[in-house]
Amino acid sequence: MRAGHEPTSGLYYETLNAGGGGDRPPLLMIHGGGATGACFRGDLDGAPGWADRLADLGYEVWVTDWPGCGRSGGRHLIDIDYADVVAGYRRLLRDVIGRPVVVLPHSMGGATTWQLVEHERDLVVGVVALAASYPGNVPPRSTVLSDDGRVLVARFEETGVEFVIDRMRGYIYEDGYVYHQAIATSTRFDRDKVERLRAGFVGLPPLMLQQRIGVIPGLPAVTDTSAFAGLPIRLVSGTEDPAHTIETERATAQQFRDWGADARVVSFGDHGITGNGHFFFFEENEGELLPIVAEQIADVR
Repeated sequence: MRAGHEPTSGLYYETLNAGGGGDRPPLLMIHGGGATGACFRGDLDGAPGWADRLADLGYEVWVTDWPGCGRSGGRHLIDIDYADVVAGYRRLLRDVIGRPVVVLPHSMGGATTWQLVEHERDLVVGVVALAASYPGNVPPRSTVLSDDGRVLVARFEETGVEFVIDRMRGYIYEDGYVYHQAIATSTRFDRDKVERLRAGFVGLPPLMLQQRIGVIPGLPAVTDTSAFAGLPIRLVSGTEDPAHTIETERATAQQFRDWGADARVVSFGDHGITGNGHFFFFEENEGELLPIVAEQIADVR
């Protein structure tokens, strides 16, 4: 393993099986909001995570932390927005990795990934999206319940979860999100491990959260859709994720197909596996799920 920082954005990266992989493209893993790349390095019991196991399968794997988050340095968390994160990943892709990759984003990492497709298409050969956010072409819906100028309370209408956002502090997920969006009706998440899940959460840039739920503009939209022509995209999700229902994923896939992509929904339910929520790589049956994800990686590369 080697590690470093992209010097302009401060984005932290580590590379597993560096220099390996043969003729297979490297995998670039982009975490979601409130997490770090550590979510791909180990499960909630401390066993090797998906990044390590994909490296064991022979892939070169790049695990990252968003600029200003986790182990990334040189930036203040409250100043970070989606444009900063996109710029950091574009520099990482162009100036550090320098080779075409398959991108594996989780959750809020999705909107960043679609910008990499639009602007760095020659360096993206495929996307395997892990319950990843759609582009901002269809803005998300939220209702502002109160706002005193510093603290904002908003309800994300797609899931009904309320967020209390202090604009001057990193946002740490509250019970509403943890129990009603991250876990929700999952039958595969061991509730005795909730505190272990929480232990991995870090401050989420408040501007980015507001952009993601649609309180302010800035969830990146795709302007030039031509880059999606012929791009293989697999949208992977569980059956119990309220932010990534089968209807939402099908609508997102159709949007990508309208842009010319080879976009398909890969529901674990279609593989006879039900009950998984948003953080399915932390759930008790994740060993059943990784081979399905690995199949999608092989399919898009």
